[in-house]
Amino acid sequence: MNDRKQNVIDKAHQLFIEQGFQSTSIQDILEYSGISKGTFYNYFSSKNELLMDIFRRAFRKMEQDRNAMLIGADPSDPEVFINQIEFQMTSNRENKIIPLFEEVYFSSDQELKQFIGIGQFKTLRWFTERLADLTDTSSHPFLLDAAIMLNGILLQSIRFYQKANGDSASIRPVVSYSVKRILNMLENLPVSGEQLLPPEILNDWLPTSNTEDLDWRKKSTR
Repeated sequence: MNDRKQNVIDKAHQLFIEQGFQSTSIQDILEYSGISKGTFYNYFSSKNELLMDIFRRAFRKMEQDRNAMLIGADPSDPEVFINQIEFQMTSNRENKIIPLFEEVYFSSDQELKQFIGIGQFKTLRWFTERLADLTDTSSHPFLLDAAIMLNGILLQSIRFYQKANGDSASIRPVVSYSVKRILNMLENLPVSGEQLLPPEILNDWLPTSNTEDLDWRKKSTR
């Protein structure tokens, strides 16, 4: 990616945070980044594509750094998983990705909502794969259920934990608490045999052939 395009992405990201994605026009981006309309459309087909590039760039860097935390570490150690989740969630907040996620989630833009949905499925797949590292095979039929619950517990618990302790409070206690509760639950599920969703359904939700164009890892060709 050339420096000029990177500058446009950075400037647009700043405008989206300050003004909101919907309230920021392409003309605003042109004026703030100092480029022509022709240059903009040489880089991006639309404002939506620009936002997707922001998400891709942030997630790709986070994912690489998060996965690098496994190098030389024991993947079956819950503390490593806790460290990875803490890093992922902290990175998303530091990169100011959460407000953009929330704006898209509550918008009527189906293209962007589909894109965000795929990102959520990717998170669930990663949770499922990492929980498999931490549990024995008897728990594996219940891993998607556990991943969905872990995601929900994290999001809601962090929200209220920071409301009580301030936005600057460390989220590590919440992450540690949530992971340990899910692991405790997974110890008991094989006994009850209760399953809501089979892990295999992720292959239907996230088929590579249907999501390639919206893949977080897709490299820009412009």
